[in-house]
Amino acid sequence: MAAAQTEDSMKDLLGGLLGIDNVDTLAVATHMSFPLKDQIIRALAELRADQAAFVDSLDDLLDTVKEAMDRRNVLVHNPLMLNPETNEVFSHRLKARGSLQLELKPITVDEIEQDAALIYEVGLSIIQFMNAFEIEYRYRQTPLMEPLNRRKTARAQRREAAADETCAAK
Repeated sequence: MAAAQTEDSMKDLLGGLLGIDNVDTLAVATHMSFPLKDQIIRALAELRADQAAFVDSLDDLLDTVKEAMDRRNVLVHNPLMLNPETNEVFSHRLKARGSLQLELKPITVDEIEQDAALIYEVGLSIIQFMNAFEIEYRYRQTPLMEPLNRRKTARAQRREAAADETCAAK
C-alpha cells in the first residue's frame, strides 16, 4: 500500500511538471512503469528548471525514492523461506542477469516494517517537494463524456448515423 501511494505521488509530480490536469495525467501515467516515470520526471525537471538547485533537489529526492522502491521490489518479488530448525526467516533472492546468483538473506519483521515506513515517507516527501516548489496538481473542472464503445462495429454505426443526420438536414 505504501508503494502504491508513492507511485501515485510520482504520477502527480509527473502531471504537475507537464502542467496537465488529473484526468490527462491518469491517461498518460496509469500504466507507466516506475523507472519510466522516474526518467521522464528527471527530463522534465531539467527542461523546466530555472536553476540547478531545483534539479539537484529533485534528483536527490528521486534517488531516495528509487532506493525505497528497490526495497519494495525485494519484498514483493522474493519469496520468504523459513528455516525449520531455527525458525529464522530468509528472503530468497535470485538474479539471472549474465549469471545465475542465489542468495538467502535473513530478514526480520522489523526490517520489513522499516522498509514499508521508508516507502511511505518518500511518497510524502514527493508531495512536500511539490508544495515547496509550487508544482501544482490541477483537477479537471469539466465533466468527462461517457466512455465510447471503440469497437469497429460501433464506429461504423456512429458514422452511419452521422451520415443519415447529414442527409436528413439537406
